[in-house]
Parts: sequence; structure tokens; C-alpha cells
Amino acid sequence: MQGALLLSLLLVAPSLFGETPGRDTYIFSVPFSSNLQSDGGLAGDSRIPMILMFSADDCPYCVVMESDHLVPLLRNSEYDGLVLIRKIHLGDTEKIVGFSGEKMTSAGVGSSYGVWLTPTLLFLDRKGVEIQQRIIGLGVRDFVNGEIDESIMAAIEVLSE
Repeated sequence: MQGALLLSLLLVAPSLFGETPGRDTYIFSVPFSSNLQSDGGLAGDSRIPMILMFSADDCPYCVVMESDHLVPLLRNSEYDGLVLIRKIHLGDTEKIVGFSGEKMTSAGVGSSYGVWLTPTLLFLDRKGVEIQQRIIGLGVRDFVNGEIDESIMAAIEVLSE
């Protein structure tokens, strides 16, 4: 009985928060990028910006940025086809492919962008060029969604010029 009640609550809960059940409801994290060149190509083919989030170990603000702000964007069908969202964890030791095809560490990618605080969100074009002002840290939580929204729309405008 309790199991059935719990299952019912889990199935109904997303609709209580403005989300409809479906594939999008089950997205729990931002995908990692192992190939920025490929991700840039995906964004470029669709003529959309890419948000690249830099995170780090022991960064509670990174967890909040991802779970409270970026994952809801991935779940929201209104953002389908508007932005590609990926993340890089600065502590990872595996090499990733950079925008120019070179293999580098995640710390090397962060260093190439001058990222030293996390979370940092970069708004990039297909070649990895920043096209909108980056967002560093959480700032005032009540305004983060609006700030991300404005940055996405401004980045889309830059790409349409």
C-alpha cells in the first residue's frame, strides 16, 4: 500500500511543478562534454549557442546551479532547439577534445578561458568563442534564471547577425 502511494506521488510530482511526465522529466544532470569540437558542431548546425558549465569537486554552488537552473532548462520543451548545454568538471583527468580538435585536460580548457571560479557558465558559438558575458557563481539565486534566460536570448541574437 505504501509502495503504491509512493509510486503514485513520484508519477504526479513533476506535474505539480509545471513539468509534464515524459523523457524530459527524467533528466537529472547536464551532460558532460568529452568532445567540444563535436558539441560545437551540433550547436553550429542548429545555429544555437552552447552553454558550457565549469564545475569542481566540493562545490555546492555547482550542484545548485546544475540542479536548480540548468536541468530545468533541459527539461523544458520551450528551450528545445534554442541552446545546447554541456559541462566540464575541472577535476577530471581524462583528456577531452577541444574546439580545434586538440586533446587537453579539463583544467587546460578552463585555463584557456581564464576560468578559476566555479560554477562558471560560458555562452559560446560553434568555434568556442564567447558571444555573451559569462556568469560566474550563483549571485542572487532569485535572479539566476532570468540572467541565464537573458544571456541565451542575447547569444541567439548575436548568432543571427
